[in-house]
Amino acid sequence: MEYRFFYSINEDIMNTKWKTRSNLENRTDIYFIIPATVNNSDDFHFEHGLKLRNKKTLELKIREKRFSNGQEYWLKTIHSNKRLNINDMHSILKVLKTSNENKLIERLTSSEPIILCYASKFREQTKTIDNLTHELTCLHLKFIRSNDQSQIGNDLFFETVCIERPNSKLIDEKIIEKLCQEYKTISINPIGYPEFLFQQYQQIINQ
Repeated sequence: MEYRFFYSINEDIMNTKWKTRSNLENRTDIYFIIPATVNNSDDFHFEHGLKLRNKKTLELKIREKRFSNGQEYWLKTIHSNKRLNINDMHSILKVLKTSNENKLIERLTSSEPIILCYASKFREQTKTIDNLTHELTCLHLKFIRSNDQSQIGNDLFFETVCIERPNSKLIDEKIIEKLCQEYKTISINPIGYPEFLFQQYQQIINQ
C-alpha cells in the first residue's frame, strides 16, 4: 500500500539540494506512457506502470485498488532479470507477450511512436518502527519519442513524497494527516506514477 504525491520544483533545487549529496540512491528509470482509449473509457493507462528499471530490467506494476483517501495498492507482476535495451522494442514486447499482457501490448502499440519518460531519480528512504517506508525523491523528467529519441517539450523537475507499507493493509489515517500537515503549503493530490506521468505528457502536448 502506498500514499504518494508530487510537486514541482526548479532545476536549482535539484542541483543544490540533491546533486551535492553522495549518500543517495541515484538511477534513471524509463517509463512507458500508455495511451488512453479514444473516449477515455477506462483507467487502464493509470492502472499499469511499465518501466525499464535503471534502463535495464523490465518491471510491470498493476494497481489493484485505489481508495477514496488516495491510498493505492500496487502489485508487481513482471520483474524480468533479463537485461533489455530501450532500442530493442521487439524484445521488450516479447517479455510482455510471454506474460500474456496482450491488452497492454495492444495499448502500447496503438499509437506510433511509443512515448517514453526518462526519469532521473535522487532518492532518500527511511524506515519507521511500524514497518513503513518514508521516501522523498527528486525527479528530472524528459519525454522522448522512441523512434528517433527526440525530446518532447522541456525538462521537468519534481519532488515526490511517498509513505509505503509492504502489504495491502491501509496506512493509518493519522500518519497521512501528519504528512499532509508537513506539506500544508502545497496542494496535495495523491496519485501514482503512471497517472502523474500521463498527465504531465498531456500538458506538454496540449500547450
